[in-house]
Amino acid sequence: ARSILERAAAASFPPLHAVHHLLSVGVCVRCIFRMFGAFSHACSCASLTVSFFHSFLEEHDDSAKGGPCSCLSTDESCCSICFGILLPTCHQDEGVVPFDDISRIDIITSMVSQAIQREGYQIDGFSLEISLPAVVAANERAIRLYMKEKYGSENWFKDEMFSQQTMSAKEGLRLLIAPSLEKQLGVKHGNNSFRIRLTYTHDDASLKLKSLLPNDSNRKRKAESREGNDTRRNSTYDDKQTLSEADSFIHKSLEGIQDKEFCSLFKLPPEKVSKPCHLVISFLRSPIYIGGRYLKLSRNVSQSCWIIDDERMGEASVEEIIKESVCAISRGDGYKFHAAGREDIDVRMLGSGRPFLIEVLNVRSIPSAIEIQQISDKINSSEKKHN
Repeated sequence: ARSILERAAAASFPPLHAVHHLLSVGVCVRCIFRMFGAFSHACSCASLTVSFFHSFLEEHDDSAKGGPCSCLSTDESCCSICFGILLPTCHQDEGVVPFDDISRIDIITSMVSQAIQREGYQIDGFSLEISLPAVVAANERAIRLYMKEKYGSENWFKDEMFSQQTMSAKEGLRLLIAPSLEKQLGVKHGNNSFRIRLTYTHDDASLKLKSLLPNDSNRKRKAESREGNDTRRNSTYDDKQTLSEADSFIHKSLEGIQDKEFCSLFKLPPEKVSKPCHLVISFLRSPIYIGGRYLKLSRNVSQSCWIIDDERMGEASVEEIIKESVCAISRGDGYKFHAAGREDIDVRMLGSGRPFLIEVLNVRSIPSAIEIQQISDKINSSEKKHN
């Protein structure tokens, strides 16, 4: 940790008193390093805590000495930019998850691993998707503009120090968690059909931020109405809108606000919060497709499940017969049956058969070629016959 700080202080890092000021307004150590382009050096250092950082500042900067310091009383788990996402501490349904200073990342990855085992997924790799509340981006912009307002006239200050091209909080979290997940799961992170999704939300901060944004949705609806466009989608901007819709609205609104207007609308620096984000862990695998050809010898079996007024038409369906065997092996959340054309229930399908695909959604296990052959043999040798 000391080596990292000394290299940063000797490189393009700002004066230590400015760094100390960021700590005092509630910015966590990792967000400070991220905003100054030095995150990759500090991301894996568990001992780089706010207390250690402050001790370093006291050794190298006289302005940080003497009297009680507000930055030491800051709850680092609730960073005024990332809400503790980069530490990470999170809220779940059972409350705040307590993490120690050494294995915070490992506990998150352990939670992911346990959930994968509980769901019964078989994986050979993973891709990582992260969703952060829009208020994180707004808070980061507020801190950048605050530092520019406070230190913009000083010789050391350069706009590129706070460039928006530096690592985002989302990419910072990915850099922190992906290697730990690889180690925990024993597979590689990359472009994979199995996706791990970490969704962070902060309802209170998001709603408060949305209330500060200029409300031009009515003007937008009127403009679209004049142009003859469908306006039904915009009517969802009300108190009952989902959180994802609210964050999408916030992102779009923030992009259209110039810095001067932003400073007039938002408090600089942003207010500190006492509640970290809520985390939801979910998984999704891209659909798999199993294809073949079917023969239908019975005149009492429909192609797909056929029910009229709660009454089944025919004894069974090709769709159900194939689905039963496929889903038993793949353990998916659902399926869709696709066939190249169709025939009436009382028409047989002979010859070389009709091509079909069965699309299985979010499977826990991808069937091997041997298992696919076993499915075919099981269906063809079934003792249950249809006339």
